[in-house]
Amino acid sequence: MSAIPFMNAIPWRAKIGVVVAGYAAVIVVSAMWITQRYLAEQRDPATFSSGMAAGGDWFLELIIVAMLLVPTFLLALLIRDSEASYTKLAKILFGFALAAPVSMGLMAIPAIGESKNLPASIVGCICLYRVFAFPMTLFGFIGCAVLAKFKRPRRLIWYSLLIEILSIVFMFTLTTIK
Repeated sequence: MSAIPFMNAIPWRAKIGVVVAGYAAVIVVSAMWITQRYLAEQRDPATFSSGMAAGGDWFLELIIVAMLLVPTFLLALLIRDSEASYTKLAKILFGFALAAPVSMGLMAIPAIGESKNLPASIVGCICLYRVFAFPMTLFGFIGCAVLAKFKRPRRLIWYSLLIEILSIVFMFTLTTIK
């Protein structure tokens, strides 16, 4: 039983459709923004070699991740009464958390982290953006953990959050040791 009375009248498939449409909309808008940013860089490469461009890239990433959090929270609200469904979401979040230390490890490989060759540089960029998404992933993990009604998925999400935090602490520790 939903806390909002009219939500019970909406069919399950329609609710899932809204979540899927939300993810699709975020992907389309993100692709447009990234393409526009890439084309702007191709028009004037000298402008995009500064720290300001890197900061703009990071803000773009944070906005995209924040937009992805909206359908994720809708999904969490939608499935929070089903332990099996919420456990699946928790396992997906756990896998996403494991991607942080894997990304850091891949970036430590010079052939990936410092490559100018196309396939390796794409992998390096994906790994870098995964690590830089840390502030927003904290919000996502905490929000999903708070919304969890069942002990097992909540514990799995808290473990995911711990992996994420330890990965970032480890990365900052390694980068500050001289």
